[in-house]
Amino acid sequence: MAVTIQMQFASAVTEMYQDAFVGSAIENGTTIILFDLRQHDFHQELGTASPICWRKEPYHVDIHELSTFHNPITYRFIVAQGAYLNAQHQRVYFTPEIKGVSTSQHMSHSVIRLACYLAVVCGVSLRHIALLFSVLFLIPITKSSIKRWIDDIGTHLPAPEEMLRQLLALAPATECHIDGYYPLGTDHCVMVVKDEHDRMLMTHEAASENGDDARQFLQQVKDCGLKVTAAFSDDSQSFTEAIKAVYPHARFQADHFHTVKNIWGHLKKSLLSYRRNIKAHAEANNDAQVMERAKTLWKLRWSLLKKPANLSGEEKQAIAELEREDAGFVHRFRHIIRQLVNIFDHTHSEAQVRIRLKQLRQDINALEDRNLEKILTFFDDHWEQALRYLRKKGMGKHRRGSNSESGMRLLRRLEKNHDGIRSAATRQHYIQIYQAMKYLSLDVAAFIEKGPQMPRIPRV
Repeated sequence: MAVTIQMQFASAVTEMYQDAFVGSAIENGTTIILFDLRQHDFHQELGTASPICWRKEPYHVDIHELSTFHNPITYRFIVAQGAYLNAQHQRVYFTPEIKGVSTSQHMSHSVIRLACYLAVVCGVSLRHIALLFSVLFLIPITKSSIKRWIDDIGTHLPAPEEMLRQLLALAPATECHIDGYYPLGTDHCVMVVKDEHDRMLMTHEAASENGDDARQFLQQVKDCGLKVTAAFSDDSQSFTEAIKAVYPHARFQADHFHTVKNIWGHLKKSLLSYRRNIKAHAEANNDAQVMERAKTLWKLRWSLLKKPANLSGEEKQAIAELEREDAGFVHRFRHIIRQLVNIFDHTHSEAQVRIRLKQLRQDINALEDRNLEKILTFFDDHWEQALRYLRKKGMGKHRRGSNSESGMRLLRRLEKNHDGIRSAATRQHYIQIYQAMKYLSLDVAAFIEKGPQMPRIPRV
């Protein structure tokens, strides 16, 4: 048996058009909220006290709204052409503009705003967003429709250079974190600059990260007002040379994420190489005990690469048992990891690092492992860049700096979770919308039809 109940419903649109509300009804399972714009007070908006006359032939516009009811919700606006006399007693014709909605998309701004937030900020795929709107809010939307919204909004948003100026006016930055990645389906490189506030300031797509493109990109960022005193990147020669050319007085620190990633890559290769060797030895000698140890090494391979502080109680117990069985390699391997953790997380001076590095060199040489020896080579080649925070005043807080890599993670997440960012233009639109919503708190839905001017942010 169907039960009828009454509920209150309020939204930005109903608040805006309280004087034009004329009733509600249910048609074919859809809740219709009816507004007659001929009853709305347009005198203040038009700047006239003259009576408004309406044509006798009205029409209506239906707009979808987010529904919290069992039925979908549609606004129905009754519209007609109006006319009034201006101060010169000339007849002026106008058609009422419906605010808070998109008449081209037949959606309320709240629908468009939520779709953009889910797609760009939360990284939900367009296909899943369409499914959520259909199931939760009973609004029929396709993923291609959402993509069109994003492209329409991105087209009307200010240029990347203007967005950067607004970001710097809101919160000045003195750091430059630069990195690059290669999107799926293309050989081009997308370079990203982030700041100490973890904001993605600007991106640039180039044929590759090698060459003069990085210098031109940084020069463009500098021309927009970014004054850099500290710079961070991986050990890419094009990035380091670009930083030296554009910001010659900036202190350079090798990005901690890439430094650790490089070292842990050698640790992983060493562990897997050792495991392959003992497995081959077990198979050659038909040794079941050694074969079981090889299986345990494979099972615990990710745990063996973790910091001691990140191990669970079960993992600590399992590794302790494995160390008793293999006191040679496993015990020394875990000791090397502890030494590395001390170097990067618990030392506060270059002298302390040199003492720990001396001990690390002895431990690695004792194992005679080619992959582990590459860690020592890395330290010898990148000592100045990787540990500059220990020598330069004010750089200590950047020991864990990896803002440039976090920019890459955002772009990779968007690319992976969506049904494909097919063009550089769409990728740029995603980035601009992300900046507008996340950093500037703009109502991006307002940009979908006419692209209003970005409000001027007072300089700090």
